[in-house]
Amino acid sequence: MKETEITLCVIDDIKSVVRGIADLIQIDTHGVKVVGTAGNGEDGLQMVLELRPDIVLTDIRMPRMDGLEMTKAIMAVLPNCKVIMLSGYTDFEYAQQALRLGAFDFIAKPFLKTAIEAVVQKAKEQIELDRVRFAKQSEMERQIKESMPLLRQEYLHLLLRYNANEARLKERWDYLKLDLDRERLIIMCIEIDGFAKQVDTHSIHDVELARFAVKNILEETLASVTKSIVFREQLSGFICLLNVPPYMEMVTLAEQCREHMLNYSRYTISVGVGLEAITIHELPMSYQQAAEALSHNFYTGGNSVFFYEDIQRPVSSRPRHGAEQEKELFNCLRMGNPEKALPLLASIVQGYSGVQPSDMTSVCVELGLLMYRIFAEKITEPSGIDELTIKLDMLKKGERLTLRELNGLLQQLATVGCEWIQKQRELEADSVITQAIHYMKANLDKNVTVNDLAKHVYLSGSYFANLFKKVTGTTLIHYMTGLRIERAKEMLLEDDKQVQEVAILLGYEDRSYFTDVFKKHVGMTPTEYKQGYKPV
Repeated sequence: MKETEITLCVIDDIKSVVRGIADLIQIDTHGVKVVGTAGNGEDGLQMVLELRPDIVLTDIRMPRMDGLEMTKAIMAVLPNCKVIMLSGYTDFEYAQQALRLGAFDFIAKPFLKTAIEAVVQKAKEQIELDRVRFAKQSEMERQIKESMPLLRQEYLHLLLRYNANEARLKERWDYLKLDLDRERLIIMCIEIDGFAKQVDTHSIHDVELARFAVKNILEETLASVTKSIVFREQLSGFICLLNVPPYMEMVTLAEQCREHMLNYSRYTISVGVGLEAITIHELPMSYQQAAEALSHNFYTGGNSVFFYEDIQRPVSSRPRHGAEQEKELFNCLRMGNPEKALPLLASIVQGYSGVQPSDMTSVCVELGLLMYRIFAEKITEPSGIDELTIKLDMLKKGERLTLRELNGLLQQLATVGCEWIQKQRELEADSVITQAIHYMKANLDKNVTVNDLAKHVYLSGSYFANLFKKVTGTTLIHYMTGLRIERAKEMLLEDDKQVQEVAILLGYEDRSYFTDVFKKHVGMTPTEYKQGYKPV
């Protein structure tokens, strides 16, 4: 039998009536197929219950079970079956009673062919409408069933944030089939430690698989102890709504969740536990407490359990370090001294342990901005500023970072800034020394002193002397002597230059002293050098 086919059974104690109706109803003309006939009420009822037809045509008066009793029995089992009664004029009250019992219609005897066709057609059209309506209802129920987890999650999210009317709450609770008692509830907030970084390059499928595995471990752990519902919150978070365990302390259950995750997955979790909600109206408070407790994973970096009743409340939203320590840090940064700056910075960040975790990121960003401004004042190279900006942006985006991670970003910012200051200082030093060397080359015939050169480049004598040795690796006197000897070698090869003349031009008034210095650097006297040189 086709699913779209409409079936019909005929029941009457007069065989000619049964045959006549069966012959009249043809599937090719009416779209209805006669699938069975019977000659009394009992046999007819058994046949209908077995074949489950869409339409039943039956006489009211029949042996062994009349049409009314049979209609009542059919409606109890097949409420959508269309029962059409065949009645005589004297059975009008029976027909009315049949309609009240659920019969679809009745046909008065003696009946015409057209009357039967019209009523069957009417029943057929109603059945088709019912099927369309049922299909829509089934599809709607299927969609609701498929979306039920999402509906539950959405409702629970709202329930944890807003108060609800008691009657409406009970209605929704039952509709969503939440398998929890509405009293003695508690909230656990779960965070997969460092999840965003771990799955940064994963496919969507792998991320979903990982989240499913974590959720499954949580559900199995909790289900072994108490009634619970676990649902997701953002990328790496879960909320566990559970009845207070009857035979286990919450601290033990929370630790079990943490340990099972560590043992049975590749992830670790942080757990925040709120206080017990005696009634469902206290759930928003328990949720806020659990979230606040979880925020303290900021200090540990993860794989920890935090209970709201145990956490230390900060007395201030500001850090504990002093202004002098911060001032010393900034001086070290201006000097480009990472050896002193980094330990100072670590000490300052450690002093943030008294700050509310929710305020911590903004406090660290504020410090990072101050450091950035110091470096921006000192560093003129655009690529250096760009690198610092990247580090600062990473800090600004660190909303879900731990204290250790924020400290790491601040340390990176300090290190990069100090390196650029050192690099820039080296470039500036090279420039200063280059200027000094140009001055020395232009004044080889003069007795140029450290102070002369320092004055030329606007530095103090002692600072310039140290800087010169740091950049060139030698003293000013030794470097000046080297320049003079190199110039002497060039001048000695000129035909018209004599040794005495070269010595005077290079500031050596005593020829013998010049000869000694030249021989010490070149390995021969000026005269020997002049006579022994052979051009290539």
